[in-house]
Amino acid sequence: MTRALVVHHDANSTAGIVGDVLMADGVELAHHTICTTLGSPEPGGALPDLDGHDLLVLTGSRWSVHDLDTIGAWITDELELIRDADRRGIPTLGLCFGGQAIAAAHGGRVAPSDDPEIGWYDIETTRPDVIAAGPWFEWHFDRFDPPPGSTVLARSAAATQAFRLGPHLGLQFHPELDAELLALWILDDADQLTEAGIDVAELVASTVRHQEAARPNTARLVRWWLDGLP
Repeated sequence: MTRALVVHHDANSTAGIVGDVLMADGVELAHHTICTTLGSPEPGGALPDLDGHDLLVLTGSRWSVHDLDTIGAWITDELELIRDADRRGIPTLGLCFGGQAIAAAHGGRVAPSDDPEIGWYDIETTRPDVIAAGPWFEWHFDRFDPPPGSTVLARSAAATQAFRLGPHLGLQFHPELDAELLALWILDDADQLTEAGIDVAELVASTVRHQEAARPNTARLVRWWLDGLP
């Protein structure tokens, strides 16, 4: 059986729809949460190694990859885990913060965005057959420059949205997001929405409207990644 290590950065995180698709395709998921206390950037323990795992999945976070003052206790180790996965030939899928981490680990740059995106957005895609134009859920205040040697697959006016580097796929958007996961994020991250002037009730309502259409888009994207693995 194919086994995936799913790394969560925050205590209010799940693999959402992405996890559902992986499990439906027979992938066994092993979960590790870095920050185990809600709202705290402190790690609850060391990262696991990759022995016995065939895939690595990195979910999102309220933290910033470049904010070493806040997450310096663990982000360096995570970037090394990503590089170790590459050395072992273990394909990695990164969702938002996870996509930024893949970019940073392989020589890309992560920095604050001039145009944060929160909500459901259409994107420009070079592969509409596997990465739909959307709408996809976005919640990010940073953006990444893709790593050298990668192929950009999707963009928005604000940021690169998807890149492929060998077997690794980095995304800026959140294909895992449904209303259930959004409710978990709001438990601790509503402050970000308030500061950004986002109407929380409307964000929830739009998620309820879009999530069913997002499910097949996510399934197509994840299965394309799986089908292309060595």
